[in-house]
Amino acid sequence: MTGPTNASGNAVLVNALSSSVRSTINGMESVPGLVRQVLQEGSWRSFTTPRGEHVAHETFESFITAKPSKGLGYSVDELVRILTDDRETLHMVVDELGGSPAAVPMGSPSQAHQESGDDQGFWVEPGQEVPAPDESPWRDPSDDAAAPAAVDEPGLDPSGPVNRDALDLRTVGKSGGWIWAFKVARNVDPTSPGGRPSREENLGARPGSEKVSAAEFARRVGWDHKRVMRYYRAWEEGIRTLDLPHFDSLQPGVDVPLPAASTWSACFTSGLVSKERATALAAGAEEAGLSMRGVVYAAKSPGAMKAAILADPSTAEAARVALLERAQSDDELRSQLVQDIAHDEVFRKAYSSEARVSAQTDRLRKIVEDGSVLTPAGQVIVIPAPLHQEVAEHLGLEDWSGQELKREEWAARTSEEIDELVSKRIEADPEIKAGEQRAEAHGVVSRTHKSLQKIASLPLEEIADDELRESIASLGEAAEALALMVQKPPLRAV
Repeated sequence: MTGPTNASGNAVLVNALSSSVRSTINGMESVPGLVRQVLQEGSWRSFTTPRGEHVAHETFESFITAKPSKGLGYSVDELVRILTDDRETLHMVVDELGGSPAAVPMGSPSQAHQESGDDQGFWVEPGQEVPAPDESPWRDPSDDAAAPAAVDEPGLDPSGPVNRDALDLRTVGKSGGWIWAFKVARNVDPTSPGGRPSREENLGARPGSEKVSAAEFARRVGWDHKRVMRYYRAWEEGIRTLDLPHFDSLQPGVDVPLPAASTWSACFTSGLVSKERATALAAGAEEAGLSMRGVVYAAKSPGAMKAAILADPSTAEAARVALLERAQSDDELRSQLVQDIAHDEVFRKAYSSEARVSAQTDRLRKIVEDGSVLTPAGQVIVIPAPLHQEVAEHLGLEDWSGQELKREEWAARTSEEIDELVSKRIEADPEIKAGEQRAEAHGVVSRTHKSLQKIASLPLEEIADDELRESIASLGEAAEALALMVQKPPLRAV
């Protein structure tokens, strides 16, 4: 490839690529395009640094690995990882590097190599199809909701692997995933002076390594100590659950295959919440298809959540649905909600009103389904077709905004209309009326008999006074008169 000979002009494109690479370690779309343009124009061969120094490279590999700002300051492997999803640009890089195995190591070994124990990676020859991984480990979710702004950014010499990783983490934004945890894990030894020992079992670095304490690495990156340890603990959890390499096998500047991005949230605990809460929130976020960051912020900001619910109807509706869903399986929450409603006058009145409307609506729905209504005695009265149709139409309404009456007003009025219909039908039909009266009499006699049994169970001989004796005697006379009345045959018309 040939390109422009203007070193100053080349510098614009090279500097843009260098800046993009350092600010987008997760593989943003701008990087492949800039790499492709740098290769097409040959800008990498000769350019001027921001300090005015002239730089010339004989090979593209030297341009990739030269420290900033004379190059990208990355290994070939790291650049290849970033370009994994852009096969066209990756092929161009492979062609420029000559396609030699030594020049193009891919960051994750193939399945065959993993099974054989060969961790040297696989190679891409010119023209060979580049395999696409199932899930790029560089596209991890952004879950560090507690990430603070950098508090200190000391000048660092990028020639050392620890400093290079520190510079990466300083410039890539507020959040990362397994790649961040890995950069912390391979550079940090909490047992070093100024650091903190690892919990439970010894997963620290071997003596004599280039690793630094968590506090020192935090100083170089511009983080605080707690944030470094959050990523350290994420890798530690990955050791336990995903069989990741132990800390003592990791060394600064040495890459290892990373797990899939989908495993990140199960191992990382945001600094805003405890591990137990983080586990529950991660599960909720996954089920709802939301980001862990957003869910954590909502859980940790009850004041903001309350303000949003009070101010925004859609947020209030979401909160209502969520509370009801949770209350279905949360006995304590359900009990608390019931108590709140029972002890609040506004809710008590609203509940009584809604309960009444609900009962009326359920009765009307049963009437529509049967096409008839029962009298108090259980006799069947058929509902006229026009009334049946009108009730059915109103029961099917979801939006009552265009109706003359509100839902509760309509339910009350329609119930009264049906009760009046039943009363008129009873009065108009002697047989039905007699049946109703007979049923009423049976009911009264049954209740009276039970009352007499209850009176008889009392110690009347001991407690009876003149008034009680008189009342019982009068009751007996009334019962005797009723008995004589029903023994007489009914009068017949002559």
